[in-house]
Amino acid sequence: MYDGKENSTPVSNRGVVDTCPKSPIACVDWFSCTFFSARNWQELAALFRFPLEKFTVKEKGINGYLKSAIWDNIEFYFEGHNDSMGIWLNLGGQGCRQFEELFEHTKWTWIEVFEFVLEEKANVTRLDIAIDDFNNIFTIHQLELCMRNGCVASRFKHGRNFEKINLETGQTEGQTLYFGQSEVIFRFYDKYYERLQRGKYFHEDIKTWVRTEVQLRGDRAKAALDVIVNNDMDLGDFLRGLLNRYIAFKVKGNDTNRARWKNTRWWDKFLNNIGKIKLSLQAPDKSVLRTKDWIDKQVLASLATLYISLGSDDKLFNDYIIEKGKSQMSDQQLEMALEFAKKDEFRNQLKSDMISYIKNKQSFSKQQSVNGWLNTSKSILKYYEEKHSKIS
Repeated sequence: MYDGKENSTPVSNRGVVDTCPKSPIACVDWFSCTFFSARNWQELAALFRFPLEKFTVKEKGINGYLKSAIWDNIEFYFEGHNDSMGIWLNLGGQGCRQFEELFEHTKWTWIEVFEFVLEEKANVTRLDIAIDDFNNIFTIHQLELCMRNGCVASRFKHGRNFEKINLETGQTEGQTLYFGQSEVIFRFYDKYYERLQRGKYFHEDIKTWVRTEVQLRGDRAKAALDVIVNNDMDLGDFLRGLLNRYIAFKVKGNDTNRARWKNTRWWDKFLNNIGKIKLSLQAPDKSVLRTKDWIDKQVLASLATLYISLGSDDKLFNDYIIEKGKSQMSDQQLEMALEFAKKDEFRNQLKSDMISYIKNKQSFSKQQSVNGWLNTSKSILKYYEEKHSKIS
């Protein structure tokens, strides 16, 4: 079983795009299913080669489950209100990325995961696939104009437009368009702006990033797995067929049937591009911040053990970590670090986050010391008060 330990920081292309992709890429952005054949969550975790010791078991669950076992963003829920509820595996967006980071060690792929789920006759509760376009094929504004001008042909009756507006400037700071409900939902939004607002860093070649999310639930989600696994259908063909079936953005025409209006050129271009799409393990935001997250979760406890073992020798510890670490850096890691260091905004934000953590920790420790002193003082006073009352 993979024990969750790494010999070195991940250096493969998994998780970083070096240049702007020339065509859309896709990734699994949410996956959840319920298993009924497994005896317990540990059995399932072992099958996926998850390190069991990394999970925290809690006497708390959701959606009718009483307990959970969670490792960062990978979640198992079990002991439902009745025996028929099985064991629910839930992977949100970050859970999918964490799962992918383990693929090199666990030897799984998404297709193999889907095959396993179908073989186990698991109940697929949700599958989200994100399609990312970095070449400005269309903008959210173009989609909105089609909505407002009655130029959307769809099986859905309504679309929804959610905007985040800065009340001081009146500027839109985020916009998402929704189509569908229940088992099939499509979302379109400006992922570049969303990530920028959260302080994420991109390769300098990436200037635009529009995300299309396809969310499937229940029978539709399971049917999607079946088509992808058993019908030898490429993911791109499946996604294009799904979009063609449910929605199209049109040029206004004279025919009373909007479905017969011509598609906009940019929508046809988008559909043609995603026909060649494959599942990617890449994320277009640079991996410096992801490397820090990985170190925070996987490495720092071991480093602290080494530090304390050295008698808290700051100079020896720092010199050893820096010199040995630099000697092991790949060319890709060095290039990534130097490029990140050039960006004052992101470098300063990273420093600020680290300093903020240290200050909060020190403040908490100081408050604990003060509380300890106050409790000791109160105990001494209480002792003397009780002693004095006895003498009296």
